[in-house]
Amino acid sequence: MRTQHLHPCIVIGVFLLPVLLSSSAWAQNLRYDNHREVAVPEYATIQLGPFHSSWAVLLSGGYRYVNTTGAGTDFLFSGSRGRLREDGPDFPIIIGLDTRNYLVIGPHTDLDVSVGIRYEYYPLDTQDDEFRVFLPGEGINANLSMEISPVPYLRMRLWDGFGWQTDYIDTRGIEDRYGGQRFENISNTIGLDGDLLLAERHNLGFGGSRADLWALDDGWEEQSRVTLSGHLLYEYELAEYMIVGLRAGLSETDYTESDRPTSLINNYRLMLDTRLTEQTSASVFVGQANGTISGSENSIEEISTEIYGAGLQTHLSPKLQHGFSFAHGLRTGYTSSLEEFDLFRYDIRWTGDVSQWNLYTGWQARDPSATNSNGYTDWTSGLLFEVPLVPAVSLVGSIRYNERSNDEEAAVLDPELSGDYATMAYKLGTVLSLTDELKLTASAERIERNGDNDELDYTRDILSIMLTCRHEL
Repeated sequence: MRTQHLHPCIVIGVFLLPVLLSSSAWAQNLRYDNHREVAVPEYATIQLGPFHSSWAVLLSGGYRYVNTTGAGTDFLFSGSRGRLREDGPDFPIIIGLDTRNYLVIGPHTDLDVSVGIRYEYYPLDTQDDEFRVFLPGEGINANLSMEISPVPYLRMRLWDGFGWQTDYIDTRGIEDRYGGQRFENISNTIGLDGDLLLAERHNLGFGGSRADLWALDDGWEEQSRVTLSGHLLYEYELAEYMIVGLRAGLSETDYTESDRPTSLINNYRLMLDTRLTEQTSASVFVGQANGTISGSENSIEEISTEIYGAGLQTHLSPKLQHGFSFAHGLRTGYTSSLEEFDLFRYDIRWTGDVSQWNLYTGWQARDPSATNSNGYTDWTSGLLFEVPLVPAVSLVGSIRYNERSNDEEAAVLDPELSGDYATMAYKLGTVLSLTDELKLTASAERIERNGDNDELDYTRDILSIMLTCRHEL
């Protein structure tokens, strides 16, 4: 689940949360050993010489009914907030294509491409039609990527991440499909990462990237931007279960279609990744970040702060694991040039043969550099589950609670920026597997939002039944 509309110029981008939230990010190996190996992928169903591929088409259709009540109903519909444009029935039709493709170029060079396409059509206009093209990813690696080993002990990865999608984001830039504003955009990030094995336990890593974001909707021009980033990394394997590293990074963000000031951030950090037990891994980092802003009268021109964080993952059993992460850092802001932030997250999850559940909680605080913007805290907790009832029938559901608290320092009129509010969402449904390719789902969902300002208060009920066919070619 994506809970935040992330900027590609996040200072700690490629290492912060992936490392903290996933014990497999380093896996107690030098980064040199974590590159993809040239091998025929397991997913391949089509083979033509060195080309391996899999294709799947998806078609889904059904019925949905929406009913919204409360003082905030007019705020939603008149303000075009949230993904739903109006109440009433509709008959959604979703068409999709997923493909994975792998090409063996040489003994040490390959190309891996994964693409997903979705088109959602709502004939009665209760929701805007949506078109999405994306490269679904794992970890920090894009799914259009090429592994290269031009000389012994040097491994390089050329990658590209592309997205064309519609987000619904609030005035803080965080995803809010219940009451955010529609933001259609195209994003692309291209980069090159490399690792040179200096000796058996010494790795020198480097990388650079360019991230572009183009806003397609009117009124979002100030979010169009270009971010150039680079980093240099040194790792040393102290023991089989422990890696230490030094990393320096630089990032510059320029807004191409507005007069927003340019921001430049450099950071330095010391990192440690270790396995505490056979079932527990941990990572920590400490360092310094410095930010510079060019050309703004409403921002502090320079910011310097310590950055630090830690994460831990434990496999309590083969099917049960939990972990936490926290971090303090500096990044570009959604409306301000820079902002300091604090993040914390804990989750525990069970993945069984036929059932699964995930319980999580997360908290974040933001302190923007702009003097005309106020800070805030955001707390989100939830539960996701899938439980089999009888053969071929499963019960699926989710509970999500979000609480926003705004600082009172700045005088702002927007109710989302001046007041506090909370959102509770419940969803319960069943999935009936008619065949291996055909599934019937039925669900009921309720959203309740309450705040200091009545303009934000509303309740919404959604009933739906959908038939989905997914066919592997």
